[in-house]
Amino acid sequence: MLTLISSRPDVSSELVNQHISDYAPALALSALGTLSGDVSYNSMTKTCTEHLHDWWKLSVASGPPTDSYESAYWYLLHLLESLEEHELLGNNFIQFKVTTTAQFLLGLGEHQKKMQGIRP
Repeated sequence: MLTLISSRPDVSSELVNQHISDYAPALALSALGTLSGDVSYNSMTKTCTEHLHDWWKLSVASGPPTDSYESAYWYLLHLLESLEEHELLGNNFIQFKVTTTAQFLLGLGEHQKKMQGIRP
């Protein structure tokens, strides 16, 4: 039987925060690895799909993220999901956006105002 997300009890914010802190560095490393040629584009897209699949298992309602770190995670994930390989690897501006967001998620850079993502 299907259960609507709205009829399920709220998922604890601790569980959501743990999910983001576990998955964000892996996504960032996968994105940077793809840009440097160490990780294939297909492997990176598989990582994105796995992250979304595991998120949907939590049955968290869509909406605004709790902080700038989660917002940057969703921004990067949505950005990577929307790009074809030639767009990611052939556009310097997109590479800059991916790199700065990934570096922020790894604690190597600052949060930029444009890194605004929402939960799926």
